[in-house]
Amino acid sequence: MSFTQLRITGPDSAPYVLGAPMHLYERDFCVGIMDPVPVSAGGTEVHIEHFNIAADTPAHQRREIGRLVLLEVVAFLAENFADVQAVSLALSRDIEGYSDGMTLASARSATLQSIGARHIMITPKPDAAHAGHFVVAGLWEYNQANLAALMAHLQKEREAYRERDAAAAKTRAPGLFARWWAPSGRA
Repeated sequence: MSFTQLRITGPDSAPYVLGAPMHLYERDFCVGIMDPVPVSAGGTEVHIEHFNIAADTPAHQRREIGRLVLLEVVAFLAENFADVQAVSLALSRDIEGYSDGMTLASARSATLQSIGARHIMITPKPDAAHAGHFVVAGLWEYNQANLAALMAHLQKEREAYRERDAAAAKTRAPGLFARWWAPSGRA
């Protein structure tokens, strides 16, 4: 079975309830958890910020999964919660393998721009342990143009993820990470 999209649930694989942590799955493997998603008093805006990647996520996917998670979460909110009109984002997770923080910040900014987010700001993260690290924040508003841009970018990212995943599978030893590739009947 090839990858189609991430599955998003609430805790214990229950249906997701707005405001709860989001559990993100590829097939039956939990790739990470989005901390509780704060919701505005009127329920029209949500804020996503802290994605905690699962410790046993294979190394080849640790760097790539964040962009896919971001797009999947925004699309999930737009498609499943009609009252949500805006998603504010603050992207700050450190990703191993980027040469410097500004390169990562630029990539994040470009992703937000590609889905129609506005008010994008890049600010230094005040943490001595992560010198040169930045937070990229923006606001994605629900409208037809932004939704179309999001879905087009999400489809491209799913295809790229599927291709990277297939390429990485060819280089792994047989049996390594077997639970990732076992058929489960669920996407």
